[in-house]
This record gives sequence, structure tokens and C-alpha cells, in this order.
Amino acid sequence: MTDIESPPEPQRRLITTRKEYLDAVELLFGRVQRELRIFDPDLAELDFNTPARIACLRKILAGGRMHRVYIALHDVEHVSARCPRLIELLRIFPSGLVIYRSEGEAARAQDRFVLVDQNDVVRRLVARQARGALFLDDPHEAHGMRLRFDEIWESSVPGVSATTSGL
Repeated sequence: MTDIESPPEPQRRLITTRKEYLDAVELLFGRVQRELRIFDPDLAELDFNTPARIACLRKILAGGRMHRVYIALHDVEHVSARCPRLIELLRIFPSGLVIYRSEGEAARAQDRFVLVDQNDVVRRLVARQARGALFLDDPHEAHGMRLRFDEIWESSVPGVSATTSGL
């Protein structure tokens, strides 16, 4: 008889502070196998210009042709003006890293979340509030957030380019 590994039990954790949210995001970045999807007002809170964050993104994107990072933002000004390292990654991985700006119905969304592969998610129901939840090894919760991300993505347009002309 062979041992069949059962999937890990889903874990859920309440988040009550900004630091807990940032710690959960950091944890999820370390769990990425192939895809990272982020929906955020502007990325300012997630330190996307630090060498450590860029190194993590580079590692994800360099992992293979099918590795992707999708970012949907309400406002791209912070990224365009204050994240030159992220812009440089756009130049290096033009098909692996994509940043969109929300429009229409998506522009009214008030939550923020990070989705890793098809199993892990951290979410704040209201972006300006600290309260949220972390879901690990939870394909059911992750599937719902993937559908939500896809809806946002469909109502968004390319928002940041690696070139100054946008071409």
C-alpha cells in the first residue's frame, strides 16, 4: 500500500493590524510557486521599491516562462514616480510582469488583496482599514478571490509601461 499525501488543512487567521497584513503579504511572497496577483490602491504600503521586494519578484519571474506577476491598481502614480526598481523589472520581464489601472466598476472596489497561485490569499475588505484575513492552503477561498481578480482585471487597462513614451 502506498502513502498518499493528503492536501494540507486550510488555515485561516484574522488580521487586525497593518503590521499583521504586511507580515502576511511577506509570508505569501515566500510561498509563490508560479503566479502572484495583487489588487491594491497604489502599492505604496507594500514597499515595491525596496531591494528585498524587487529581489523576491525577480526570483518569482526568473523561475520559468510561465511565472507571472499581475498587479491591478487604482492609482499608478506612486509606481510611476517612486518605484524605478519595479519599472526596471518591467523592462527585464515584459511578458511576466503586468501592471494595470482599474477603470469603471473596478475603480470603485474598496478592498485589497494578494493571491498566490491557487491556494493562498490575504485580504482586507476595506483597503484603508487594518482588519482582514489570511487564508493558507485554502483553494476554495483562493478560487473566489481569483474570480474577483479576473473581474477587476477585465475592467482595467494597461497602467504602467517600462518606457517613458508608453510604447
